[in-house]
Amino acid sequence: MLPIFINEVQIPHKPGIYMYKNSSGKVIYVGKAIDLHNRVSSYFSGKPHDLKTTQLVINVAAIETIIVESEIEALILEANLIKKYLPLYNIKLTDDKDYLYIGITREDFPKVVTARKPELKTLKKYFGPFPSSTTVKKTLKQLRRIFPWCSGKNQKAVILGSSDFTRIQKNPDPGQARMTRHRACFYYHINLCPGACVGAISKEDYQKIITRFSKFMDGKKDELLDDLTKEMATLSKDLNFEEARRVKKILTGIQYLTSPTRITQYLENPNFLEDVTKQSLFDLQRDLNLPELPERIECYDISNIQGTDATGSMVVLTNGEIDKSQYRRFKIKISGKPNDYAMHAEMMGRRLNHPEWGIPQLIIIDGGRGQVTAVQAVILNVVKDLSRMRGTSNKLRDSSALPQNDIWSNIPIFGLAKREEWLYPPEGEIIKLPKRSLSLRLLQRIRNESHRFAINYHRKLRSKSFLTK
Repeated sequence: MLPIFINEVQIPHKPGIYMYKNSSGKVIYVGKAIDLHNRVSSYFSGKPHDLKTTQLVINVAAIETIIVESEIEALILEANLIKKYLPLYNIKLTDDKDYLYIGITREDFPKVVTARKPELKTLKKYFGPFPSSTTVKKTLKQLRRIFPWCSGKNQKAVILGSSDFTRIQKNPDPGQARMTRHRACFYYHINLCPGACVGAISKEDYQKIITRFSKFMDGKKDELLDDLTKEMATLSKDLNFEEARRVKKILTGIQYLTSPTRITQYLENPNFLEDVTKQSLFDLQRDLNLPELPERIECYDISNIQGTDATGSMVVLTNGEIDKSQYRRFKIKISGKPNDYAMHAEMMGRRLNHPEWGIPQLIIIDGGRGQVTAVQAVILNVVKDLSRMRGTSNKLRDSSALPQNDIWSNIPIFGLAKREEWLYPPEGEIIKLPKRSLSLRLLQRIRNESHRFAINYHRKLRSKSFLTK
């Protein structure tokens, strides 16, 4: 049970940072969470805590949250805020000697290292502190795929200017190579080191990598992405396509690594998310025995409390991706006793008035067989009426602005019930997809999105109704 001073709207089920403040408004603790609502609620669940956490909870008088897109951004923001506010309970709950920092060394070809507080004075720049050393080490492994750096301990890096580097690359001299080159390190062979140890990169280009890494760690992701986008455009304009591709790879890596649906397999396959999306659609076509690949999937949901201010939502996946430009919302017009079937029927009837929105290859209804049957009945009735009208009217017969009966009457429709997560066709056997199947995850994603969209619109209408009373 959350205390009365915490506004539940402030703590959604999203990744981010939470800051506890005392009665004087001072930040006394900073934490990160994959799910802010669950994490914050755990402090006030009534379950016993250790003495230090109990003292923290007693002193919490207010909370502030910051939503981020991914775990890695939460980690970086948490460290920056701890460094900024030096919260009392961050120090109390974890002994300061256990805090880990990420640092950049003072060298011509700087290394990225982890360090404890006593070692910070030897570094050129550092980031942190980070409460979890395990998370830090895991994160650095991920970041090194995007920002490769040198880590050789016993090798002296070759210091070349950009002009020298270009000249040597174009006209290599065997004697000079013997004097300036060293044996390549292990990380160079697995693309985690740019090769300063063997003269494969100039000092200026290496410093560019470190600068990008530093900007990312400072929490300036958007600024970095803008810089990289402009740089890629300039390189392409100058016909330097090879370097433009390298910059694009960095851009893609950052975007994937900081996306809400980041999957760790990206580290091995930069196209992993795209591949998973494609595979999800193929699996869905197979599992539901669809006549064609569902390039457009529409999902519908109803939100109402005791029949008042009922709303409906239509959300769309285009080629497996959320397509917010195609979202539509409906203010349900029927009144009286709540009737989910009738509301779904009304919404589908109104949707059929807009063939210009496109034609789906699959329709998902948030509900069971009753809702599906109601929706299918509307579609068949509308198709039947249109067929009759086309048969008696040349104007309608030639109209392309009306739903095509031969298409709409054959669109597969399934209900996805929340409790069991089973699929209900209008008739026949229930389909029970494996809980971890890509097909089910894709359908859960669009179903949950339709539910969120409907609820948000419902809350908006209820707020307006409350203000006008």
